[in-house]
Amino acid sequence: MTAVTRQRAACRRARTLARGLRRDVELLLREGAPAPAAELRVTLWRIDAALGAGLRFDGRLDGELGYRQGHARNVALVLRRTLEELRGVEAVRRAELLTRVMLSAEDLAATLVWIGERTEELDRPAPVQPWAATWAGRLLGLAAKMLPPEVRLDFVEDQCGNLASAESRRERVAYVFGLLTQAPGIAAAAARGRARR
Repeated sequence: MTAVTRQRAACRRARTLARGLRRDVELLLREGAPAPAAELRVTLWRIDAALGAGLRFDGRLDGELGYRQGHARNVALVLRRTLEELRGVEAVRRAELLTRVMLSAEDLAATLVWIGERTEELDRPAPVQPWAATWAGRLLGLAAKMLPPEVRLDFVEDQCGNLASAESRRERVAYVFGLLTQAPGIAAAAARGRARR
């Protein structure tokens, strides 16, 4: 079993536990029974352990994935603190806190579903692009690796359009080498633009 497979399995386990926690709390609310605090804490401990194993991405983060990873950890923290508040509260406050636990567990499960889908998208091999058939297109693809993932395709397509308008082979070669020498500056500008958003 690879590390990525273990991560995905841990995320699925955390998602299943969060859904189970939501169902258990919903039953508690319907029946009006006292919350078995020890059982809820054990479930939360298991969710935390699964999140610890499942949310390590080793540099594969894009912006939204990083945001969702942080969101999942924050929701788990809210769950823990809400369960701590449940000790010795009156019935009305107890129902309010259990409702918060139920909604947070649902939010956590939905976030983990999104994370699982996104990591699978990131791990899929990129489709073969038409420009990969030429030396210039392959060099453009290599230069684009320095850019944020969400702008790579647009960058390569724009540059291929510019290359298509070049009138001679010499002009194309000069254009590609000029791009390659400017690639670090282009990547830095793209990162600054991304940070401003």
